[in-house]
Amino acid sequence: MPAPTTPAMDAATRVVYDDDRPVGEVPLTMDELAAAADAGEHALADGVEAFTRWLVGLGQPWCENSLDGPLRPPEESHAAAPLAALLERWGFETRLVGRHATRANVLARMAFGPGPELMLNDHLDTYPSGPASRWQRTPHPYQLTRHGDDLVARGTSDTRANMATLLLAVRDLLRDPPAAGTLLVALTVDEERNGVEGASYLTDVLGLRPDGSITVEPTAMLDTPEPTIGIANRQTGHALLDVTVRGRSSHIWRPDTGINPASALRRILTDLEDPDRDGHEVCPVGLDAGEAGMAQFTPLEATARLAAVGIGPGVSRGHLLDEITAVAARHCVDGLTASVEYVPGPTFVPGTETVPIDDPLVAALTTSYELVTTRPALHYCKPAFNDTIVFRHAGIPAVTFGPGYEGWPVYDEVISLSTMELARDVLVDAVRRFLTPDSGA
Repeated sequence: MPAPTTPAMDAATRVVYDDDRPVGEVPLTMDELAAAADAGEHALADGVEAFTRWLVGLGQPWCENSLDGPLRPPEESHAAAPLAALLERWGFETRLVGRHATRANVLARMAFGPGPELMLNDHLDTYPSGPASRWQRTPHPYQLTRHGDDLVARGTSDTRANMATLLLAVRDLLRDPPAAGTLLVALTVDEERNGVEGASYLTDVLGLRPDGSITVEPTAMLDTPEPTIGIANRQTGHALLDVTVRGRSSHIWRPDTGINPASALRRILTDLEDPDRDGHEVCPVGLDAGEAGMAQFTPLEATARLAAVGIGPGVSRGHLLDEITAVAARHCVDGLTASVEYVPGPTFVPGTETVPIDDPLVAALTTSYELVTTRPALHYCKPAFNDTIVFRHAGIPAVTFGPGYEGWPVYDEVISLSTMELARDVLVDAVRRFLTPDSGA
């Protein structure tokens, strides 16, 4: 039977609030929400694989979201609302928040007593699955398929299976709740677009400032003898830019009468991809030159879309722009001109400063990892965007720790069941240890 519709449940799982102002209802009925929450509860009772299978398909494909602009606007509320209903059933004080009814963040809070507040975070959107025909290990990107210890589907490593791990850890923790502190679960939208409507909304608009935050995102290491999950206490940033070179077109039989911008662009890209670059890497992710019907002529202009990755906290938006502009200018002589500009949107993110190993959050997670695994913890710098970066820029002690692999395959995305179970056990102990530091956990 569907769960009864009560005012509290309706407010928590259907109405989205921009701070304290209602902005609309999510695109799901109460019966649909209740059915989805029931399915989640049943899947949870059937174990890690079943629960992950439910989460992988939840709200898809509305949750697909691309860094360079989605083919259609993402609508993460299709996943947010059922998860809010599930967390409310578990006893959390739950709200849907955001600027748009279709893009709701989940905030769920449970106070156990006086003490620190710890946030567990993950994101609701996924990057696009691409053509289903390119997936070889599962019939469809959103149909979870098991191969031994591997679970294959879009969102396994980034990040529905990490979210499953987070929620499984929360469920286990509630079986024996800590005596102090507050647990906050924040499931965000827009992470694949650098978090403007998600993590940044929570920090900049709602002023969220917990005492610590763990983003349960990929930090597991590939090709290790035993399951190994790093603790990312530092993150690098990234950027997306367009370099456009303009020249003079000519007939292909007489290239000497023109000035070919594509040739200059090739030299610029070779220079930018120099492996000896200091601190960050630049690689092309898109190329455009020539016009339809003009194959007998050299192009008038050529453009490359560039990703800059590995950006440290000391590199500013202007510094990176000046650096790439200077490289382009070196190769644009004799009638060639070049322009460099950021792709519209939130396409520059600086890196973060390190959270010290003796910080209470890092110390708790380190101790828990070493107790559960009997192996030394690995602290490292994560080379990819996640909500941790936004939280760190807001001054929150925040780290990333999760069972997804550092690898992000385009197709046949995969995660290890045993690594998920390891991460769950570590998280349960670490949360308890952070919220009740004198308990010995």
